[in-house]
Amino acid sequence: MFRWNMSMETGIDGIDHARRALLEAMADFFQILDARDLNQHLVAERTGQIFNAMKTAFTAENEVLKAHPGEASDHHIASHAAYQLAYVDLCRKVVPKIKTQKQAQQICLEIYRMIDDGIFQHLKAEALDYRHLIKKV
Repeated sequence: MFRWNMSMETGIDGIDHARRALLEAMADFFQILDARDLNQHLVAERTGQIFNAMKTAFTAENEVLKAHPGEASDHHIASHAAYQLAYVDLCRKVVPKIKTQKQAQQICLEIYRMIDDGIFQHLKAEALDYRHLIKKV
């Protein structure tokens, strides 16, 4: 489950606020897995909320990273773009295929795996890097 905890704090208010919103969108998505009314529309709505929150969170991070130019920052910004592209590609490929509740559940699990293995792990792993970055300033 996607929950905010102190280890995820970066110490940068704008980033932390946007990341919390992203985790909330991810948690909301997770909660629909067992919904009786799970359908293409609901999956599309929730995946869209994740994308919007991801875009906001990564934009906030990119602004900080641009203020600290270097190869590591460039690579980090590129990873944000790659996560967004992979997420959008997956959603565009699978969400339109939903015709039944069972298909919706299977597709949600596929999207969930991507979120958990990719985006969530990325957020957890980089928090310490941001804390070190602001200590240098």
